[in-house]
Amino acid sequence: MGRRRILLSLTLLLGFGSSPLCGQTFRIGHWEQTTYYRHTFQAQQARSGIVRITAIGDYTLYFNGSEVESDSDWRTAEEVSVDLQAGANDIAVAVNHFEAVAGTGLIFSLQAGPQIAVSETSLWFWSDAAQVGTDWTTENVQNSWKRVQAGTISRGQVQGGIFHPLAEVIAGYPNAVNLGSSSTGLIVLADQRGQNIALGLNATEVGVTDGRIGTPVWSLPQGLGALNRLVDITLPDLTRINRVRVITKPPDGNEVYAGNSLLGYSVQISEDQSRWIEMGGINDIEDFIFTEVLFDPVLARYVRIQVTQAEVGRDPAKVTEIQIYGVDFVARGSYTSPPLDFGDDTVKNFGRVRWWADVPAATELSLQFSTGDSPDTTDASWSAWSGEFAASDIFVPSPEPRRYLRYRVNLRTEDLEVTPALDSLEIDFSAERIAARDARGSVVPNEAPMGVETPFVYRAILELAEGDSVEKVRIHLPSFPTRVDSIQLLGQAISVPQFPTGSGGIDVGERVLRIMPGSVDDLDVLFEPPLSSIDGTEIPFQVLVHSALYTDTHEFRAALFSPRSTNPQNIRENLVDGASWEVVVTDVVTKDLLNVRAHPRVFTPNGDGVNDFTVIEFTLTKVAVPRRVDVEVCDLSGRRVRRLNTEWLTGGRYVHPLLPQEEAHFAPGFWDGMDESGELVPPGIYLFTVKANLDSGDKTAAGVVHLVY
Repeated sequence: MGRRRILLSLTLLLGFGSSPLCGQTFRIGHWEQTTYYRHTFQAQQARSGIVRITAIGDYTLYFNGSEVESDSDWRTAEEVSVDLQAGANDIAVAVNHFEAVAGTGLIFSLQAGPQIAVSETSLWFWSDAAQVGTDWTTENVQNSWKRVQAGTISRGQVQGGIFHPLAEVIAGYPNAVNLGSSSTGLIVLADQRGQNIALGLNATEVGVTDGRIGTPVWSLPQGLGALNRLVDITLPDLTRINRVRVITKPPDGNEVYAGNSLLGYSVQISEDQSRWIEMGGINDIEDFIFTEVLFDPVLARYVRIQVTQAEVGRDPAKVTEIQIYGVDFVARGSYTSPPLDFGDDTVKNFGRVRWWADVPAATELSLQFSTGDSPDTTDASWSAWSGEFAASDIFVPSPEPRRYLRYRVNLRTEDLEVTPALDSLEIDFSAERIAARDARGSVVPNEAPMGVETPFVYRAILELAEGDSVEKVRIHLPSFPTRVDSIQLLGQAISVPQFPTGSGGIDVGERVLRIMPGSVDDLDVLFEPPLSSIDGTEIPFQVLVHSALYTDTHEFRAALFSPRSTNPQNIRENLVDGASWEVVVTDVVTKDLLNVRAHPRVFTPNGDGVNDFTVIEFTLTKVAVPRRVDVEVCDLSGRRVRRLNTEWLTGGRYVHPLLPQEEAHFAPGFWDGMDESGELVPPGIYLFTVKANLDSGDKTAAGVVHLVY
């Protein structure tokens, strides 16, 4: 298999478990997906026949519009008696892939005397679009559905039926992913086995790559005039291929397959059309319907089929189709789950999501999420897909509470010999500790110049039912706030004289408000006691905060927290009357890394609670996708004494959070004077550097900080 690899890892079965954070955990180790298959068979005469079939998953077989068989165990083949009608006979199979099984697709054969119909990659079609009723079982789908590829069923493990030797294992791969790549049910990219990569490509004989069996054809001269005639096919890129198939034109009138078939041909490949290499060939052909030349995978850009055998007086041979098959993975694909209610028909606050995957070099794997209140994903309650998350162990980012959740797995590879693979995932959720039945938020203004402190008014409407309780609102700002001016709550306009408000908070009569940083760019507003339905079933909330935009756009997302919960309940965007939570930049700052300094420049880590730490402050601009930022502290000899714990960051101001030491650790440039081993460094002058890997190249800034005690 070489470098073409899939790594197996721990698989968790679909089910439930307990979670100290969120109450329950939903574990997923297999994937559900329905694929529909169609073939129309032309029978020469009406007569009875025997169908043999099996499929990976729960399948239903239709013959001429009527259901004739269903089963869910791929290890046993079913035999079914059917009555053929003269002319067209419609075969249809719906297969629901629902468990972790090694394999994908189906195998089918029908025999009625000398008449046969088999599952075959050139003649069958598939779709992943949901089919309602039975009209699809007899419709002409040749121009609207896709051609099947090779499936993966171990024929030696199937008991009960004897399939026709020409019957192939076939499959459709919705959204270019393979759910049956191993016994553990990995999601991987589909590969090109069984996919005719010549379909629709340029050929020196018109029509031999159009996918139409019958016409037009490559019609060769009679007798010896056919010798050395050739067809060249150009692939879009250098591609590893291992199989070429030549299909004979089906006979019309007095024609027969033997008369239409080639007698012999060779297959040659080239990377540049200057040097051709013969990969194999066939002479004295006896398999007149189609033949194949197989060889070890080889890189090719051009493929040539050349006639190597002809006879005097022989009728002209007619080739209706030439197909080329490869072995590499496709470049990208995705899997979308059905709506999941986790066995609970109530609304839920979803918690953390963890997944287990193998992501080799040159590949990517990410997840997206969406939530809604109906099993119908076209219902207005469903949110748009979230952004993509490549790192596991995140909080579900979509609006909550909701009854249903679905996820989408995105797979990509730049090395077509390698695929990322998702093994399993688990999602925490709870129907308890709901902060609010619904909440929607927006911001004004919706435009701002980059790097300019701008007063933003964030507004939210909280809908509370009996038992709901909101202890904290967390607002995601474009950068660390410079000040918070006021809050409006329960009809009161509340001035904020100091940010952060400190331990005393703001006494507003029946409760105390505390306004503090929640992280490097989050603002927390805490209510003591929490808000509840006693305060009102619809509570407007507003905060006026000053912050600056350092990326092209920013979404003022927010979350609610119920008492004793660390699981955020996401607020949805308020879109009523043109409202939005998005802010778009108007003017752009030219510098990428600026405002680099130590704050305070002189600090005394002696434990007295005054200037016990410093923060290396900096500002990033125009960084929409998180990038690595390294902050290092060195002594005057240049020896590194500490690499600070910076995370991957987007554009923003990363400054001193104005909090005590035990609460300020989230600041990326936080330094408490300790070296890598946890020992306090000697007093003196220290150098620091901030290095950011940006689209415009590596940017570095430096400065000094004084440590005394």
